[in-house]
Amino acid sequence: MLPVLGQIRPWTDPALTSMGRLPMHVPMVRAKQVSLDGAWNFIRFDHPDDVPQDAIAGPLPSRQVQVPGNWTMQDTGDLPHYTNVQMPFDGPPPTLPHTVPTAVYRRSFDVPKAWSGTQIVLHVGGAESVHAVYVNGAFVGYGTDSRLPSEYDVTAVAKAGTNEIAIVVVQFSAHSYIEDQDQWWMAGLHRSVWIESRPLAHIADVRCRSQYDPREGTADVEIVAEVGFACPPAGGWSVRSTLRSPKGKTIGRPVVCAVPHRHAQPYVFAGHTVNGRWHLPKAEAWSAETPNLYEVTCELLSAHGELIETITQRFGVRSVEIDAANRRLLVNGQPIWIFGVNRHDHHPDRGKALTPGDIRRDIEVMRAHNITAIRTSHYPNADVFYDLCDELGMYVIDEANIESHAYNMTICDDPQYRQAFVERGARMVQRDRNHPSIIAWSLGNESGYGVNHDALAGWIRQADPSRVLHYEGASFHGDHVAMGDVIADPSRPYFTAEVLRDPENLQWICGGAHATDIVCPMYPSIDSIRQYGERGLGARPLIMCEYSHAMGNSNGSLADYWDVITSTPGLQGGFIWEWKDHGLRRSLPDGSKRLAFGGDFGDTPNDGNFVADGLVSAEVEPHPAMREVAWVYRPVTVTLGGSKRSPTLVVSNRQSFVGLEAYKLTWGLRVAGELVKSGTVKVPAVAPHSSVSVPLPCAVPAGAGEVHLSVRVELKKDTWYGTAGHLVAWDQVELRAARPAKLGRYSPNDSPSEVDEVLSSPVTLSLWRACTDNDGYKLMPDLSQRMGIGGQALNNWLKAGVDRLPADELVTHEWSRRADGSSVEYRHVVTVPDSLADLPRVGVMFGLPGQFSSLRWFGRGPHECYPDRQSSAPLGIWEGAPDRSPYLVPQEFGLRTDCRWFECIDPEGRTLRIDVLSPGAMHMSATNFRPEDLYAAANEADLEPRDELIVHLDVAHRGLGTASCGPDVLPQYRLASGKYEFSYRLTLC
Repeated sequence: MLPVLGQIRPWTDPALTSMGRLPMHVPMVRAKQVSLDGAWNFIRFDHPDDVPQDAIAGPLPSRQVQVPGNWTMQDTGDLPHYTNVQMPFDGPPPTLPHTVPTAVYRRSFDVPKAWSGTQIVLHVGGAESVHAVYVNGAFVGYGTDSRLPSEYDVTAVAKAGTNEIAIVVVQFSAHSYIEDQDQWWMAGLHRSVWIESRPLAHIADVRCRSQYDPREGTADVEIVAEVGFACPPAGGWSVRSTLRSPKGKTIGRPVVCAVPHRHAQPYVFAGHTVNGRWHLPKAEAWSAETPNLYEVTCELLSAHGELIETITQRFGVRSVEIDAANRRLLVNGQPIWIFGVNRHDHHPDRGKALTPGDIRRDIEVMRAHNITAIRTSHYPNADVFYDLCDELGMYVIDEANIESHAYNMTICDDPQYRQAFVERGARMVQRDRNHPSIIAWSLGNESGYGVNHDALAGWIRQADPSRVLHYEGASFHGDHVAMGDVIADPSRPYFTAEVLRDPENLQWICGGAHATDIVCPMYPSIDSIRQYGERGLGARPLIMCEYSHAMGNSNGSLADYWDVITSTPGLQGGFIWEWKDHGLRRSLPDGSKRLAFGGDFGDTPNDGNFVADGLVSAEVEPHPAMREVAWVYRPVTVTLGGSKRSPTLVVSNRQSFVGLEAYKLTWGLRVAGELVKSGTVKVPAVAPHSSVSVPLPCAVPAGAGEVHLSVRVELKKDTWYGTAGHLVAWDQVELRAARPAKLGRYSPNDSPSEVDEVLSSPVTLSLWRACTDNDGYKLMPDLSQRMGIGGQALNNWLKAGVDRLPADELVTHEWSRRADGSSVEYRHVVTVPDSLADLPRVGVMFGLPGQFSSLRWFGRGPHECYPDRQSSAPLGIWEGAPDRSPYLVPQEFGLRTDCRWFECIDPEGRTLRIDVLSPGAMHMSATNFRPEDLYAAANEADLEPRDELIVHLDVAHRGLGTASCGPDVLPQYRLASGKYEFSYRLTLC
């Protein structure tokens, strides 16, 4: 039984959040700090009750694991377990399973003799789920909240020389019920551990506050330094504070203040704190575009003037507020676009244990794709994440480690969990308050809405009024506002009968106003956000906390969302779900490795590949949709303006604080896809949130071919996220449309052709595609078939036999061909009955030998694109090799839309050319997989490329949508019933 804790069993008590834990403070680097990261001795037990006393202070176990690290990733017998909503064990809260894996981490550390007479503190960066600390066999403390650090004073039990430390980590606890996030359940010490020496009188906290006036450009800065005494407080101590500008210049004079110590004075003593104040007549404000950081140095001086300790903090001067009249979130007085993404901590080999390099790489790849805002789903990150966001320039919503998804509407009102709610949010604020990148505090995720949230919201509003509050559940579930009073207010004319009949409208207008300053829905439809904006509803901006679920081949209609967002008042963007696939590297018995998802470790219950829903792979390799993200989030847009006789280019700056000086704009003129001219666009100064018109850089050439002008926006110089020439934004305008081709008559024949000889499989009608995750969960059929969750298209296709029956048996198909030596012309008429509306595709498929390994086409590209995800893909002549499957769960991939012609080339120089005759363009793909190969495979590692190139030509192809979690494909991107006519020519060159 664990010493001291064995009979208390705190891991079973949701109301007990800590024992012996020191108060939270902002991160501080101290001169005497020793890392305890590295190899720790390790022993596992089935339950904390099974841990004997000698496991704490007896002989060391021989097994070792790495810290930081998850023991579930280090071959200890316990494996990762993935669930989304459901808990990995039965409830109700706070019930725990019979087996509660528990590990004892042990190692030694040295206390230098020079630390004698100081306070010695142990820092545990993060432990999942709860932990207890013993030093030299003596109990020191207990902590909860796996995503924030815990610190303990070990002075009384540590000694000069070698010491033994044991940290007991319990994988599941009563607090697991409020850490029920959509991620792998792990276990262990996943963030850094260190020991440090503090002077008995030391700087315990430094709070940096500022009031910035964006109209005047002035700011008032206040530094509050708190002195901690691990000895009786005495008089004579002082703190000298020095402020430096972003360029390192000292501002004014250092401020020296005496430290209050007469704590017995009633109504007077306010703590051992000192204040330093400065007025900045010309403040250099922080924003994601101008990440200016001031620096304050606080020096603790003894009564004799001796310098005892120096602490430095960086912070930014900026303002965050809600403009209620216009429903806008303002930073420094300006509205900002939330070009956002949700980010989990994840590494394919180390689980939740990330290095600073891992975190920086995430941010660099985000920014290279124009992502400028991050929601820390669904917990606070390590200190270095915020430091990087401050330094590099990213807006952050910092989210408390609170999610009770499986018990969504009960725990939020459960008094047993009130302390945990408040403490988790409060400790987050106390640690992260100096970071200017944080523009909003989030009360957590998917935990209903109850009095526990209001309690936390009240604490934060009082402690830090400089930021806004964010919580999706408040505006979704919120019924804590007296709506009758609001509705009766004659100054609010937007409460029409239509609005009052719509519960969603009412919730967005006034639901949960205590707990959120932003309407932040999950996966709303485009129509619903348009209505909120156009009706002028409420007084809060709408910023989607999650939208466009990036599961597999997804993110359809991103451009449709942003067309509405940028044209509708009250809308400011949102956070795509999510940044990274959570694939975990798994070794198989044959020695091979693959990335695993839920269920692959034998974990039950599980939610399958729902954890593979990132814009990038687990190795941070961007999926094709990232090009669309970069395009809709681009900081500069170029559109066609003027008149038909006198067209111009309209260059718009979507940034809020800087001009376009960092960018170079170039143009390229394409005639029938061929680049014929190019040059530089000369653009005058373009202020933030403004546009200028410039003349077309060239005349439209005479002729009949279609003409497009492309504009590229590139970096002039190297930056932290890209080198000079990095493509930041791009647009294409049509200067002359293609003339419709007239299809002449022909006499069909059955003559042989050289084309027939080269085909490895004949031309056949094709209606089926290997389903995307948005079409339906092929690996989790119960979710869609029985529970109706996710896209329903796959269910409909399977019922109709689209996956297995010959296409000609499902639709009416009339076709003919005419061969002429080296070419064959095909004509098709396909009639889709009403019962088969919303098919995957209508087109044809054929095969070529595998040596046809190069592709060239005139259409959209160069990257994969689909009818509702093609805005980022300009028309041009592109070339490349057949795509490899980019998704962890194999599915439809590789399409190129609006192709006029397509060429498949082998190394010997033979080319099979496909010319579209009617309509003007078709969608095409060429990969080494048939649809049935992709549909049958559960993991990308199961795919075996064919020695055959499978070519698809589609006159119509269903869009992607985001129905795996969100709206399905919009009507305009679905295949209606009726007649489809198309024709094309195959030529062997």
